[in-house]
Amino acid sequence: MPKRHVRLALLSDLHAFQNLPGRGIAGPSYLPANPGVSDPDPFGDLDKLINKEALRSDLVMCGGDICDKADLGGFQFAWAKLNALKEKLGARELIATCGNHDLNSRLVDAEEDPDPKGALQTVQPMFPFSDERLTDRFWSRNFVLVNPMPGVRIVVLNTSAYHGNGDKEHHHGRVSERTITAIKNELDALEPADLNILLCHHHVRPLQGIWGKAPDSEFMKKGIELISTLTKCTATPWLTLHGHRHIPNLEFTVDPSSVVVGASTFSAQIQGRFNQFHLLDVEVDETAAAPLRGTIETWTWNVTGGWQRRPIMNDGEGFPPMCGFGSTFQPRAIVSKIEQVLGTVPGFLDWKDVLIQVPDLKFTTPAHFQQIESLLEKSQINLNRDREGRISQVGRSVPKSEVSE
Repeated sequence: MPKRHVRLALLSDLHAFQNLPGRGIAGPSYLPANPGVSDPDPFGDLDKLINKEALRSDLVMCGGDICDKADLGGFQFAWAKLNALKEKLGARELIATCGNHDLNSRLVDAEEDPDPKGALQTVQPMFPFSDERLTDRFWSRNFVLVNPMPGVRIVVLNTSAYHGNGDKEHHHGRVSERTITAIKNELDALEPADLNILLCHHHVRPLQGIWGKAPDSEFMKKGIELISTLTKCTATPWLTLHGHRHIPNLEFTVDPSSVVVGASTFSAQIQGRFNQFHLLDVEVDETAAAPLRGTIETWTWNVTGGWQRRPIMNDGEGFPPMCGFGSTFQPRAIVSKIEQVLGTVPGFLDWKDVLIQVPDLKFTTPAHFQQIESLLEKSQINLNRDREGRISQVGRSVPKSEVSE
């Protein structure tokens, strides 16, 4: 049976807020719940991009922190925008989880009525599911298993479930042993799925490179135990989608085929961080014979230019316009294949033609592609990019002796 593709629109960390009197003009994000006519409009600009490029997705996935600091007005505003985005993209479902900012994690102004999740249970449309049974189960059991389309199973996990229950719990995420066991028991009773996805807010293990000299302490406690249990239970790789970090993350976990994709912030105002929107195209092999692989297309937003494909020059800035995961070849092997395609004749080939002959190029991670580009440069093979940072051509440099002739 041929492979099929599942397209996932991924966004996270919106940090919408209600611009109340006295709060000031500058907010935590570009999503005030009562925007002025001239205010920046990430969702309005995204509508324009969707129309321009005829974007579509099967599911819209949101990794939490929909509002900022338990701002209910901000949450209701952004939740309505997310539901409208689902319709705009023609998606079957909007699948979302809550983040630490969505809950009243620090019990602000709640001495008389300490209820971290109470406000979110009053939101309309209902959050996180339109089905009251699923919503109640999410809040009571801290997770829900859903099958939004044939062959696709998603574990929607609340990694902020223990916020408000201790002085330090709001500093990190958590999944308990009881929750891990409950998820395993439910999966054991179900038929296998072709694509397994975990959606959560916090990252599954400590990460390096963005926290300065201080160690990362904000990850999901027992996250690696959860991933290990999931992969053993289904004997298939899992795709984990998360937010929280505000910059993208692409890595592999305990199982070398299981992939973690962390989303950039969609609209937070944080110096040095880029607002991005991602579209994942995941290959689904119903025979389970191929590794988990797919591509990630990314657009970057700014106040003056709206959503654009933006070349990424430095690590940590964000995802490049196109990257992937799941290649079965190492960088040197891919470079060798490119050299074979080019042959010995100087000149350039269209990148699309090269991709047809070296399809694994589409599924290389940003880190591996940097190595590929470095190796190509040493072999005097150049990559030409268009104005949006997408590679358009690849070819050998013409020796200076030939140019002078």
